[in-house]
Amino acid sequence: MAENDEINIYLIRHGEAGKSWNEDPDPGLSNKGEKQSIKLVSKLSNDFKKLNFKAISSPLLRAQETAMPLKEEFGFDIKIDKNFSEIPSPGIELYQRSVWLKEIFKVRVAELEQPQQEWRNTIIQSIQNIQENTIIFSHFMVINCVVGWLSNVDKLVGFYPDNCSVTKILNRKGKLQLVQTGNELSTIVQ
Repeated sequence: MAENDEINIYLIRHGEAGKSWNEDPDPGLSNKGEKQSIKLVSKLSNDFKKLNFKAISSPLLRAQETAMPLKEEFGFDIKIDKNFSEIPSPGIELYQRSVWLKEIFKVRVAELEQPQQEWRNTIIQSIQNIQENTIIFSHFMVINCVVGWLSNVDKLVGFYPDNCSVTKILNRKGKLQLVQTGNELSTIVQ
């Protein structure tokens, strides 16, 4: 636990991807996504000057690329952690993933299938185990999982984090609380 018994955890959604989820299983950032990730440097520079952060990234390319400008500016190492990967969709063909994902948006946590339940439980356990100030570069569904759990929401999706939004969590003496959700998408496609 940190010296003052407070641990800051920042969940950052990756920048805009170069391709959609049903076009490419692991796209990098678009040009817009690269610009969004560069803006994170100024957005987080005050926090990074005051506190030391450990950095974690999903193994997916768009999350790792989002972390790069901050890594270059502040010189931290990035640990790749598969526990913060996007929601698993086993057996779903690439071209069918958008339809499947839209259905998942409506699902209650108790209705999740086993792969998604295990994914959610692993994320929650991973967040609970963080013992130092940490920034996590991850995905829409991962952030929803954490925000929903901390807010006691029974739907899997209840928050629409925009690209490069920063959601802040505080672990105060072992008790996790949601401090601030990141910016939400201004347009939501249903």
